[in-house]
Amino acid sequence: WTLGFLLASSCVVVAQTAPTVKLSVDASEASRKIFHAKLEIPASPGTLTLYYPKWIPGEHGPTGPVQDLAGLKFTANGQTLPWRRDLLDGWTFHVEIPAVVTTIEASLDFISPAGPGGIYTGGASATDKMTVLNWNTLLLYPAGFSSDQLNYETSLRLPEGWKMGTPLPIASQSGGEVAFQSASLTRLVDSPVIAGQYLLVVPLAENPRQEMDIAADSAAALDVPQNIFGLYKNLTEQAQKLFGAQHFRDYHFLYSLSDHVAHFGLEHNESNDSRVGERYLVDDKLRTLAAGLLPHEYVHSWNGKYRRPADLATPDYQQPMQDDLLWVYEGLTSYLGEVLSARSGLRHPETY
Repeated sequence: WTLGFLLASSCVVVAQTAPTVKLSVDASEASRKIFHAKLEIPASPGTLTLYYPKWIPGEHGPTGPVQDLAGLKFTANGQTLPWRRDLLDGWTFHVEIPAVVTTIEASLDFISPAGPGGIYTGGASATDKMTVLNWNTLLLYPAGFSSDQLNYETSLRLPEGWKMGTPLPIASQSGGEVAFQSASLTRLVDSPVIAGQYLLVVPLAENPRQEMDIAADSAAALDVPQNIFGLYKNLTEQAQKLFGAQHFRDYHFLYSLSDHVAHFGLEHNESNDSRVGERYLVDDKLRTLAAGLLPHEYVHSWNGKYRRPADLATPDYQQPMQDDLLWVYEGLTSYLGEVLSARSGLRHPETY
């Protein structure tokens, strides 16, 4: 992708190619709630403006958790670069690039909150047994390009013995390190990773593939009667009947079972990040209480992600989103999600 600037007097177009950023994330200390990231960002001499994602899709506000960003440092050719935080916007950083430099290295840490509180990607997301990794918490991106234009080559190191699930296509895997296929910043931020010592993958449908990737704080939390997963298979079938088509390459229900992470549901185009208590799949009463969560986030893939109110379809994560059609984005999704909870059998008709 390129951005073209037209000079009206001479009709000369000056093109600027969107850079490819390399992002390496080390989550080997996830059990300590500490995540490390290194980025290689193309640059040219002068002042480079970088953003930390601020307006996160689905969160409906400027909630990017910059308050948990730590250890920020910029270098080039082995030399530390001067930088400053913007005086008016805490999610914006300005780095001074010396002559001859074509690439800078950035390093940062993200400190996941302790305790089960917090909101969305800024909420508690890690325990000693599992984590949910949201890429927006671990990256910066250069100003002047849309999130569709920017490409990221990303790798991830997990704690030893942990397994993972994500809609982000994998290029290669060696030991505890995973390399992903190059993806736009839009797709990267829209593709969280769930990982843990206890992780269960449950196939739900084929063509396209759909599955549950369930991480828990104990093996006992995953000892679920098999007939329960039949209800989630029904959910994919009923959604196909309701909408008549599917737009995703594949779909992952990323389901966290823990009493020590923030509890919520957050929609993505090819997945959802949904979090409940540790016993919510093995306890009939608790499972019924949460019966509408996965259908709701699943419906959002059609209503809110594949089709989105224009004022929420911003070009990057710095531009404010306007929620004047949120009553359709969330309201219609709530209605259809409840319908699917009953049609799939996750709720009895009388309960519905």
